Amino acid sequence: MKLSIIVPVYKVRRYLQRCIESILQQTYTDYELILVDDGSPDSCGAICDRYAQECDKVRVIHKKNGGLSSARNAGIAAARGEYITFVDGDDAVASGTYYYNMNILRARPDIDILEYPIISHYESPRSKVISFKPEKVSGNENIFKDWITRQGYEHCFACNKIYRADLFMFIRYPEGEVFEDTFITPTLYSSSENVYYSDCGFYYYYDNEESISNSHSFDSYFFLFRNLAALHEKCAAIPELHEEANRILLRCIDNLTDLCRCSDCEKGRFKETLKLIEGRRIDIGTLYKMNLNLKQKIKYTTFALFGAGIHSRLLALFHKKLN
Repeated sequence: MKLSIIVPVYKVRRYLQRCIESILQQTYTDYELILVDDGSPDSCGAICDRYAQECDKVRVIHKKNGGLSSARNAGIAAARGEYITFVDGDDAVASGTYYYNMNILRARPDIDILEYPIISHYESPRSKVISFKPEKVSGNENIFKDWITRQGYEHCFACNKIYRADLFMFIRYPEGEVFEDTFITPTLYSSSENVYYSDCGFYYYYDNEESISNSHSFDSYFFLFRNLAALHEKCAAIPELHEEANRILLRCIDNLTDLCRCSDCEKGRFKETLKLIEGRRIDIGTLYKMNLNLKQKIKYTTFALFGAGIHSRLLALFHKKLN
């Protein structure tokens, strides 16, 4: 068994058949499809069971609801393949994707992670193609620096990648959290000796307003903010990555503003969250030398002058007035 395809399933009844069919119609055949029914209250479990009865490549795990990370971890524990990949139950994979990319891995057995193109917000006005020129990057430190320079943190998707299963020997997704990819993806890249960027295939990442990542609660934005703050701290300690570290810090500031806008934001929790980037600043001179457009530079000026707390509160207040 070469490839284990893990699909967490929860409240995706309307999309699940599209997802499963996109996998079963792949021309690559040396795989197992693990459908993890994460206690879905709709008919998803019955749909999974029907596919398992009709196709011997399909296995189903029924478990108590524990969230996306818990479902992925259950799939990882059950996987028998040499490689692992993930597909969310409301997404799909383009025809030929696994055939071409598994052939690349067969020809390059030293590759730990292969990343292939993805279309985010597929079939929506926000649709964006993220593609790559074929390239191999080697060495833990080089891989991490290259990933940061490519701004990989802007597309931390777990799903448009094929991983050597051994990478998950001691790594699991953090359960009970959202935006878990922003924590695990840089960890996996830092643990790899060889990474390959492929120009073959496509992962179709659909918009789903009911998805966990579209939750606008304080908790959901907090996990994203915390993970980016940790990534900024790591990059700020590497001289070659100072410019990208500043970009990540600005992303943190944007997320802090989002936290302020949350209807369930409480003053005490916000103050505690703010401590995660306490003392981190970009001076005004550095800000205006960064490769940003004028609108962005003006936007972050209050952060450079007055700090993260005042900046985020002012932008959140301005946003409320506009709405």
